Amino acid sequence: MEKENVITKIQKLLKLQYNAESIGSTGEAFQAAKMVKKLLLEYNLSMSDIATSDGQESVAMSKSEEKSSGSMYGNHWKFALLGVIANNNLCHAYKRMSGKMFVIGTKENTVIVNEFYEFLVKVFRRLAEEHWAETIKQIEKEHGPRLKTEETDKAMEAVRRKYIRSYLEGVPIGLQENYDSMKPTSQETALVLCHDQMINDYVNENFEWSDTKTRKRKRTVYGDAFDLGQTDGREVSLNRQISSTAKEGTLNFIGDVHN
Repeated sequence: MEKENVITKIQKLLKLQYNAESIGSTGEAFQAAKMVKKLLLEYNLSMSDIATSDGQESVAMSKSEEKSSGSMYGNHWKFALLGVIANNNLCHAYKRMSGKMFVIGTKENTVIVNEFYEFLVKVFRRLAEEHWAETIKQIEKEHGPRLKTEETDKAMEAVRRKYIRSYLEGVPIGLQENYDSMKPTSQETALVLCHDQMINDYVNENFEWSDTKTRKRKRTVYGDAFDLGQTDGREVSLNRQISSTAKEGTLNFIGDVHN
């Protein structure tokens, strides 16, 4: 399959079969992730065959455009989400000390990773709000409608923000678990190792690493809203509705999200 064809196919998959508005659960979003990864691996394996047969095809690494990690619900979940998508689709994700993040891989692969990232950001932001609404409905069903005052509204808004933030932080963990359920073939494993090495070589030639240690985030939890949201965000099936060699600067690698 030609490079342009595979990108078009995946773009159609996202826009038609799995458009952001029609996905109704985290499980559906995770299933779309599996399909994208399958197409990406098939495409790269076919291109590897071409390179082996004629010896003319070269694989060049490149850096994607930078994007902001800023979010009203914290920047951790966006770093983690991009990292999981990139690591599982033949790319690596990095962030600068400024908070800007980008992807390194083949040009075609970075396009796919970035498009899928933007797609999932929209999906999970919407699902987080929907699951919060369902949670409130269940609470009111069990305990009756709450008394609405200015004070209780502020308290509820604090709980809502904690829930949504934790849901979004739980999503990358659940997505990685979903990817882990796919058993790679020996060819796919070899392909991943090959791309990892090429990416590492590209980074070592073009970037300098920061020796600054990242401080651990501290957070306060308002009741059990944070834990509940993260549980919902990482679940695959949410049936429970409650719930070019110039140095370009220093950067950090977005690696394993299982902290």
